[in-house]
Amino acid sequence: MSRLPVSRARPSRALAAALLLALAGCGATYQVPADPGSSAIPPAPGGAAAGPSGAARGASDFRRVAARVEPVAESFCREEHPGAAPIACDFAIGIARDPDMPPNAFQTRDENGRPLIVMSAALLGQMTDDDEIAFVLSHEASHQIADHLSKQQRQQTFGALVFGGLAAAAGQYGGAPASDAQIRQAMDMGAFFGGRAYSQTYELEADTLGAFIAARAGYDPARGARIFQSPALAGGGGLLATHPASEARMRVIDAAAAEIRRQEALGLDPRPGYAAGRF
Repeated sequence: MSRLPVSRARPSRALAAALLLALAGCGATYQVPADPGSSAIPPAPGGAAAGPSGAARGASDFRRVAARVEPVAESFCREEHPGAAPIACDFAIGIARDPDMPPNAFQTRDENGRPLIVMSAALLGQMTDDDEIAFVLSHEASHQIADHLSKQQRQQTFGALVFGGLAAAAGQYGGAPASDAQIRQAMDMGAFFGGRAYSQTYELEADTLGAFIAARAGYDPARGARIFQSPALAGGGGLLATHPASEARMRVIDAAAAEIRRQEALGLDPRPGYAAGRF
Protein backbone atom coordinates (compact mmCIF):
# COMPACT_ATOMS: atom_id res chain seq x y z
CA MET A 1 0.00 0.00 0.00
CA SER A 2 2.84 2.36 0.75
CA ARG A 3 3.86 2.22 -2.91
CA LEU A 4 0.48 3.35 -4.24
CA PRO A 5 1.10 7.13 -4.04
CA VAL A 6 4.34 6.70 -5.97
CA SER A 7 2.68 4.62 -8.69
CA ARG A 8 -0.25 7.02 -8.92
CA ALA A 9 2.09 9.94 -9.49
CA ARG A 10 4.08 8.29 -12.25
CA PRO A 11 1.59 8.72 -15.11
CA SER A 12 1.06 12.38 -14.25
CA ARG A 13 4.77 13.07 -14.04
CA ALA A 14 5.54 11.16 -17.23
CA LEU A 15 2.80 12.82 -19.22
CA ALA A 16 3.65 16.25 -17.88
CA ALA A 17 7.30 15.69 -18.77
CA ALA A 18 6.27 14.63 -22.27
CA LEU A 19 4.22 17.79 -22.67
CA LEU A 20 7.06 20.01 -21.49
CA LEU A 21 9.47 18.25 -23.85
CA ALA A 22 7.08 18.64 -26.76
CA LEU A 23 6.43 22.30 -26.05
CA ALA A 24 10.14 23.01 -25.69
CA GLY A 25 10.30 23.34 -29.48
CA CYS A 26 7.37 25.74 -29.64
CA GLY A 27 8.75 28.91 -28.11
CA ALA A 28 9.85 32.15 -29.74
CA THR A 29 12.51 32.28 -32.46
CA TYR A 30 13.13 36.03 -32.29
CA GLN A 31 13.87 38.37 -29.44
CA VAL A 32 10.85 40.33 -28.33
CA PRO A 33 12.02 43.74 -27.04
CA ALA A 34 11.67 44.35 -23.33
CA ASP A 35 8.64 46.47 -22.46
CA PRO A 36 10.02 50.03 -22.26
CA GLY A 37 6.95 51.26 -20.34
CA SER A 38 6.13 54.03 -22.81
CA SER A 39 4.62 54.30 -26.27
CA ALA A 40 5.82 57.83 -26.96
CA ILE A 41 8.75 57.05 -29.26
CA PRO A 42 8.53 59.45 -32.24
CA PRO A 43 8.04 57.97 -35.70
CA ALA A 44 10.91 57.67 -38.12
CA PRO A 45 11.21 60.37 -40.78
CA GLY A 46 10.41 59.77 -44.41
CA GLY A 47 8.68 56.60 -45.55
CA ALA A 48 7.09 55.10 -48.62
CA ALA A 49 4.92 57.08 -50.99
CA ALA A 50 1.37 57.02 -49.70
CA GLY A 51 -2.10 58.28 -50.33
CA PRO A 52 -3.46 61.17 -48.26
CA SER A 53 -3.26 60.35 -44.57
CA GLY A 54 -6.58 60.44 -42.75
CA ALA A 55 -8.63 59.23 -45.73
CA ALA A 56 -10.21 55.79 -45.52
CA ARG A 57 -8.11 53.23 -47.35
CA GLY A 58 -9.47 51.32 -50.34
CA ALA A 59 -8.52 48.52 -52.71
CA SER A 60 -6.08 50.68 -54.71
CA ASP A 61 -4.26 51.63 -51.51
CA PHE A 62 -4.13 47.98 -50.49
CA ARG A 63 -2.64 46.93 -53.83
CA ARG A 64 -0.03 49.70 -53.67
CA VAL A 65 1.10 48.74 -50.18
CA ALA A 66 0.97 44.99 -50.80
CA ALA A 67 3.19 45.45 -53.85
CA ARG A 68 5.88 46.90 -51.57
CA VAL A 69 5.45 44.57 -48.59
CA GLU A 70 5.17 41.26 -50.44
CA PRO A 71 8.68 41.14 -51.98
CA VAL A 72 10.24 42.26 -48.71
CA ALA A 73 8.40 39.56 -46.75
CA GLU A 74 9.37 36.95 -49.32
CA SER A 75 13.01 38.01 -49.22
CA PHE A 76 13.05 37.88 -45.44
CA CYS A 77 11.39 34.45 -45.54
CA ARG A 78 14.06 33.11 -47.89
CA GLU A 79 16.79 34.52 -45.67
CA GLU A 80 15.34 32.71 -42.67
CA HIS A 81 14.50 29.46 -44.49
CA PRO A 82 17.18 29.02 -47.18
CA GLY A 83 16.40 25.32 -47.62
CA ALA A 84 12.64 25.68 -47.92
CA ALA A 85 10.71 24.90 -51.09
CA PRO A 86 10.18 28.04 -53.21
CA ILE A 87 6.42 27.93 -52.64
CA ALA A 88 6.92 28.22 -48.87
CA CYS A 89 8.01 31.85 -49.30
CA ASP A 90 5.74 32.73 -52.22
CA PHE A 91 3.18 34.89 -50.43
CA ALA A 92 -0.28 35.52 -51.85
CA ILE A 93 -1.91 38.64 -50.40
CA GLY A 94 -5.52 39.58 -50.93
CA ILE A 95 -8.72 41.16 -49.63
CA ALA A 96 -11.71 39.19 -48.35
CA ARG A 97 -14.73 41.03 -49.69
CA ASP A 98 -17.37 39.08 -47.77
CA PRO A 99 -19.61 41.82 -46.31
CA ASP A 100 -20.39 39.64 -43.30
CA MET A 101 -16.73 39.18 -42.34
CA PRO A 102 -15.79 41.36 -39.35
CA PRO A 103 -12.71 43.60 -39.27
CA ASN A 104 -9.87 41.11 -39.24
CA ALA A 105 -6.73 39.85 -40.93
CA PHE A 106 -5.35 36.33 -40.90
CA GLN A 107 -2.80 34.02 -42.44
CA THR A 108 -2.96 30.40 -43.49
CA ARG A 109 -1.62 28.07 -46.20
CA ASP A 110 -3.37 26.64 -49.22
CA GLU A 111 -3.47 22.94 -50.12
CA ASN A 112 -0.08 23.26 -51.83
CA GLY A 113 1.61 24.91 -48.87
CA ARG A 114 1.60 28.45 -50.27
CA PRO A 115 1.26 31.10 -47.52
CA LEU A 116 -1.86 33.25 -47.78
CA ILE A 117 -2.41 36.62 -46.12
CA VAL A 118 -5.95 37.95 -46.10
CA MET A 119 -7.38 41.24 -44.85
CA SER A 120 -11.11 41.78 -44.63
CA ALA A 121 -12.65 44.69 -46.50
CA ALA A 122 -14.19 45.77 -43.20
CA LEU A 123 -10.76 46.20 -41.58
CA LEU A 124 -9.32 47.95 -44.63
CA GLY A 125 -12.19 50.42 -44.50
CA GLN A 126 -11.24 51.37 -40.94
CA MET A 127 -7.64 52.18 -41.88
CA THR A 128 -6.61 55.75 -42.58
CA ASP A 129 -2.91 55.34 -43.33
CA ASP A 130 -0.76 53.20 -45.63
CA ASP A 131 1.53 52.46 -42.67
CA GLU A 132 -1.37 50.65 -41.00
CA ILE A 133 -1.95 48.41 -44.02
CA ALA A 134 1.79 47.70 -44.24
CA PHE A 135 2.13 46.79 -40.60
CA VAL A 136 -0.85 44.42 -40.54
CA LEU A 137 0.37 42.62 -43.68
CA SER A 138 3.89 42.42 -42.24
CA HIS A 139 2.53 41.09 -38.96
CA GLU A 140 0.61 38.31 -40.69
CA ALA A 141 3.60 37.43 -42.88
CA SER A 142 5.69 37.18 -39.73
CA HIS A 143 3.44 34.44 -38.36
CA GLN A 144 4.35 32.40 -41.43
CA ILE A 145 8.05 33.17 -41.28
CA ALA A 146 8.21 32.26 -37.57
CA ASP A 147 6.31 29.00 -38.29
CA HIS A 148 3.57 29.74 -35.76
CA LEU A 149 0.95 27.59 -37.49
CA SER A 150 3.03 24.43 -37.25
CA LYS A 151 4.08 25.18 -33.69
CA GLN A 152 0.49 25.72 -32.59
CA GLN A 153 -0.61 22.48 -34.24
CA ARG A 154 2.09 20.59 -32.35
CA GLN A 155 1.01 22.21 -29.10
CA GLN A 156 -2.61 21.22 -29.69
CA THR A 157 -1.67 17.65 -30.52
CA PHE A 158 0.49 17.13 -27.46
CA GLY A 159 -1.98 18.92 -25.20
CA ALA A 160 -4.70 16.56 -26.38
CA LEU A 161 -2.47 13.53 -25.82
CA VAL A 162 -1.50 14.56 -22.31
CA PHE A 163 -5.01 15.43 -21.13
CA GLY A 164 -6.45 12.34 -22.80
CA GLY A 165 -3.73 10.17 -21.28
CA LEU A 166 -4.38 11.54 -17.81
CA ALA A 167 -8.10 10.86 -18.16
CA ALA A 168 -7.49 7.31 -19.40
CA ALA A 169 -4.98 6.58 -16.63
CA ALA A 170 -7.23 7.80 -13.82
CA GLY A 171 -9.23 4.57 -13.72
CA GLN A 172 -6.12 2.48 -13.21
CA TYR A 173 -5.34 4.01 -9.83
CA GLY A 174 -8.49 3.95 -7.78
CA GLY A 175 -10.69 6.31 -9.79
CA ALA A 176 -13.69 5.42 -11.90
CA PRO A 177 -12.71 4.42 -15.44
CA ALA A 178 -13.15 7.24 -17.92
CA SER A 179 -15.59 6.71 -20.75
CA ASP A 180 -14.63 7.29 -24.37
CA ALA A 181 -16.68 10.49 -24.32
CA GLN A 182 -14.86 11.73 -21.22
CA ILE A 183 -11.48 10.97 -22.78
CA ARG A 184 -12.48 12.84 -25.94
CA GLN A 185 -13.63 15.76 -23.81
CA ALA A 186 -10.30 15.75 -21.98
CA MET A 187 -8.43 15.67 -25.29
CA ASP A 188 -10.46 18.61 -26.57
CA MET A 189 -9.62 20.53 -23.41
CA GLY A 190 -5.94 19.65 -23.78
CA ALA A 191 -5.93 20.87 -27.39
CA PHE A 192 -7.58 24.11 -26.27
CA PHE A 193 -5.01 24.84 -23.58
CA GLY A 194 -2.13 23.56 -25.71
CA GLY A 195 -3.07 25.89 -28.54
CA ARG A 196 -2.93 28.85 -26.19
CA ALA A 197 0.35 27.96 -24.52
CA TYR A 198 2.35 30.51 -26.50
CA SER A 199 -0.35 32.43 -28.37
CA GLN A 200 0.37 35.83 -26.80
CA THR A 201 4.11 35.28 -27.17
CA TYR A 202 3.59 34.51 -30.84
CA GLU A 203 1.58 37.70 -31.35
CA LEU A 204 4.31 39.83 -29.80
CA GLU A 205 6.93 37.97 -31.83
CA ALA A 206 4.94 38.67 -35.02
CA ASP A 207 4.64 42.31 -33.97
CA THR A 208 8.40 42.51 -33.54
CA LEU A 209 9.32 40.76 -36.78
CA GLY A 210 6.55 42.62 -38.59
CA ALA A 211 8.06 45.93 -37.52
CA PHE A 212 11.32 45.01 -39.27
CA ILE A 213 9.54 43.88 -42.44
CA ALA A 214 7.39 47.03 -42.60
CA ALA A 215 10.47 49.21 -42.06
CA ARG A 216 12.39 47.40 -44.81
CA ALA A 217 9.45 48.09 -47.12
CA GLY A 218 9.74 51.80 -46.35
CA TYR A 219 6.89 52.17 -43.86
CA ASP A 220 6.78 53.38 -40.27
CA PRO A 221 5.84 50.43 -38.03
CA ALA A 222 5.18 52.54 -34.93
CA ARG A 223 2.74 54.65 -36.89
CA GLY A 224 1.19 51.61 -38.54
CA ALA A 225 0.67 49.80 -35.26
CA ARG A 226 -1.80 52.45 -34.17
CA ILE A 227 -4.46 50.32 -35.87
CA PHE A 228 -4.30 48.09 -32.78
CA GLN A 229 -5.75 50.97 -30.79
CA SER A 230 -8.85 51.08 -32.98
CA PRO A 231 -12.10 49.70 -31.51
CA ALA A 232 -12.01 46.82 -34.00
CA LEU A 233 -8.67 45.44 -32.80
CA ALA A 234 -8.22 46.89 -29.32
CA GLY A 235 -8.37 44.66 -26.27
CA GLY A 236 -6.69 41.36 -25.58
CA GLY A 237 -4.85 40.38 -22.45
CA GLY A 238 -6.03 37.88 -19.88
CA LEU A 239 -4.77 34.40 -19.13
CA LEU A 240 -6.56 32.57 -21.95
CA ALA A 241 -6.72 35.38 -24.49
CA THR A 242 -4.95 34.67 -27.76
CA HIS A 243 -3.79 38.30 -28.17
CA PRO A 244 -1.94 40.54 -25.69
CA ALA A 245 -3.43 43.80 -24.48
CA SER A 246 -3.18 46.61 -27.05
CA GLU A 247 -1.06 48.75 -24.72
CA ALA A 248 1.53 46.01 -24.32
CA ARG A 249 1.66 45.49 -28.07
CA MET A 250 2.22 49.19 -28.73
CA ARG A 251 5.09 49.34 -26.25
CA VAL A 252 6.80 46.30 -27.79
CA ILE A 253 6.37 47.68 -31.32
CA ASP A 254 7.71 51.07 -30.27
CA ALA A 255 10.73 49.35 -28.77
CA ALA A 256 11.25 47.39 -32.00
CA ALA A 257 11.00 50.63 -34.01
CA ALA A 258 13.61 52.22 -31.74
CA GLU A 259 15.92 49.23 -32.30
CA ILE A 260 15.44 49.56 -36.06
CA ARG A 261 16.48 53.20 -35.93
CA ARG A 262 19.46 52.34 -33.73
CA GLN A 263 20.70 49.78 -36.24
CA GLU A 264 20.10 52.15 -39.16
CA ALA A 265 22.15 54.83 -37.39
CA LEU A 266 25.02 52.34 -37.26
CA GLY A 267 24.75 51.71 -41.00
CA LEU A 268 23.30 48.23 -40.52
CA ASP A 269 20.54 46.49 -42.42
CA PRO A 270 18.06 46.19 -39.54
CA ARG A 271 17.02 42.72 -38.49
CA PRO A 272 15.67 41.28 -35.24
CA GLY A 273 17.87 39.34 -32.88
CA TYR A 274 17.33 35.66 -32.22
CA ALA A 275 15.97 34.49 -28.90
CA ALA A 276 18.31 32.64 -26.57
CA GLY A 277 17.93 28.94 -27.30
CA ARG A 278 15.94 29.82 -30.43
CA PHE A 279 13.45 27.22 -31.65
